[in-house]
Amino acid sequence: MAEFLVGCDVGTGGTKAVVMAADGQVLGSHYVEYPLITAKEPNERFPGAKAEHDPEWYWDAVADTIGESIQQSKVDSREIKGVSISALSPSCICVDKDLRPLANGHIWMDRRASAECDWLKRHIGEERIFALSANPTDPYYATAKLMWEKNNRPDLYDKTYKLQTAADYPCMKLTGKAVTDYSNASLIGIAFDIVNRKWDTALLEEIGLDPDKLPEPFPCDEVIGEVTNEAAVRTGLAAGTPVVAGTVDCNAAWVAGGAVESGSTQLVMGTAGVLGVVHEEPSFTKDMITIVHTAKSRTLYTTLAALVSCGALMRYFRDNFGQLEMMAEQMTGRDAYVMLNDEARDVPPGSNGLICLPYFMGERTPIWDTLARGVLFGLSLDHGRGHVIRALMEGAGYGLRHNFDLMRDSGVKMDLPMVLSEGGANSPMWRQIIADILNVECVFATSSKGAPVGNAVAAGVGVGIYKDYDVVKQWVEYGNTATPNAEHRVLYDKLYSVYRDLYPAVRNSFVDVADALSV
Repeated sequence: MAEFLVGCDVGTGGTKAVVMAADGQVLGSHYVEYPLITAKEPNERFPGAKAEHDPEWYWDAVADTIGESIQQSKVDSREIKGVSISALSPSCICVDKDLRPLANGHIWMDRRASAECDWLKRHIGEERIFALSANPTDPYYATAKLMWEKNNRPDLYDKTYKLQTAADYPCMKLTGKAVTDYSNASLIGIAFDIVNRKWDTALLEEIGLDPDKLPEPFPCDEVIGEVTNEAAVRTGLAAGTPVVAGTVDCNAAWVAGGAVESGSTQLVMGTAGVLGVVHEEPSFTKDMITIVHTAKSRTLYTTLAALVSCGALMRYFRDNFGQLEMMAEQMTGRDAYVMLNDEARDVPPGSNGLICLPYFMGERTPIWDTLARGVLFGLSLDHGRGHVIRALMEGAGYGLRHNFDLMRDSGVKMDLPMVLSEGGANSPMWRQIIADILNVECVFATSSKGAPVGNAVAAGVGVGIYKDYDVVKQWVEYGNTATPNAEHRVLYDKLYSVYRDLYPAVRNSFVDVADALSV
């Protein structure tokens, strides 16, 4: 009997599922988009950016994309041996005892929990939290978000049965079990003992949270339940299909791209820009993010740099200034992003002195600034749309270099060339920009099908179809190498120095703007 697997990735801008044969062939796939809630209501005066999703969007998207992928594949759902879901992370979705969401979930972009993090820094201490979780103290982490719920919506907090992430929620809808995986638990963070893979209940109680509201963590490829009869009707999966715990989206993408062993170095250029290095030794870099890796989640870690906005910069431009390109895409089928790339292609490196700070929703590594915002510096009357588009790409490159230099200085082993995948990595021009600014050879994972395939592999390991994750090395093909251009590198080095000076110069102004807009 043939064996098939389902992988699904819940992203910040949309969800994609695949049906995959055991030999790695994708037989069906489907993608749907959904919006991001960022506008504050009149009664919402909390500091920091708002970023929310309706949790039911996740479930509808997961169910619809899986169902459509199964139909495309023409596979008998009874021959699907396992399912795995990854997602954007962290997020904070509070569900009641009936497993119903109590409010929209605030996602990784959301920065409202700044007061809670200030309290943690004063009363617990950043060093203690880093020693336990290998992560900073920041509104990014879901534990801080849950603290915000307790402090600002105590009735909602009291009704909360479990915190769920964007991956946990659809897994819960599939199985009826409100649990999590090691990878997502890493980004719930703060009180997660990352070495021993468990919650520090004493610390949770010390910061005023009920440990029972945190979901039990499992290895990423461990079977945690089966598809219920109700979920089977909604998704087209067969009731009883095993569901494995899941993982974080970038982790799943790295698996699909072959980053399954110590030293693997990959950059996922999705909504966020996430540069990860896989390692086994529990040695952690300050100001970076550390998560448990999907592959060998009982022993491996990934140290990662994470820009809040990478592909999001291009989506922002497309959605707000690319209406004609989107209309042309509907009429001709030619991708709007390709048209925008074409417009920037004739702009020289450095964008004629136009420099972008890419902090459109605050920033994570390495500055961890809730209030930081995007800046276009050096605008003149001879700059056009193409200059702005290229400057956005270069701004992401400068942000990645800031992180890359710190990671390299820490001594972590990084195997090169750097592998680029997903989203913005589909742009040859953007890949070359990254190579030039970082001064490293970059290679495009041409055959990587992205996070959903990584999830399907995790499902296959979990149900015993694959012995280990090395199977992906047979499928991944690399090509389209971007080699640093020496002339461009000299220019980018000079402009990068300006970039590094800009944030300290305007940092206090970000605070002043936030104060002016607060009650």
